[in-house]
Amino acid sequence: MRNKVSHIYRVPLLLSVTFIIALIALRVERDYLNIAQIILGGLTGTFLLDLDYLLHAFFIDPTSQISKKLAEYVKHKDYGGFLNFAQEHKYDIPDKTLNSALFQVVLAAAGIFIVWSSPNIFMKALLLSTLLNSIYRFIESYVEGKSAVWFWSLKIDQRKSAIFTYGGLIIALFTVLMIFA
Repeated sequence: MRNKVSHIYRVPLLLSVTFIIALIALRVERDYLNIAQIILGGLTGTFLLDLDYLLHAFFIDPTSQISKKLAEYVKHKDYGGFLNFAQEHKYDIPDKTLNSALFQVVLAAAGIFIVWSSPNIFMKALLLSTLLNSIYRFIESYVEGKSAVWFWSLKIDQRKSAIFTYGGLIIALFTVLMIFA
């Protein structure tokens, strides 16, 4: 069971650790408290998008079969089973809130605000790590041919050029936010 969970988070954790190292290096951070906040925010951002499955199970559609199964895993405190089941059925859950282009746009807008106005390094690390992992999940869904589920809330053209333009803009904005964080 742990092997499956570690397999699910192998790439997202690698991205987050790389992000943490890069952010510490870009900021030339020497304060141990700030370094701890960057590490905590970066690692928390890795798992934040999985709250989408809890939202679906308990608030959005608690009567569906998938929601009942997810709620059962939580009830029995089988979090590894919860994550495995969620990963196996990630495209069976319609209209996900956090794993969507709309949430990426909201994250990007919040990123612009937080990076330039907030001195709180934990919030910057949390937001940027979540955005980075959201970009990874977007690319993963595109590679698996499921990019339509990513754009359920936005009426964006599904042609390859439109998807590449959207992805390029989000990646460019992440890069700019990372530089100024």
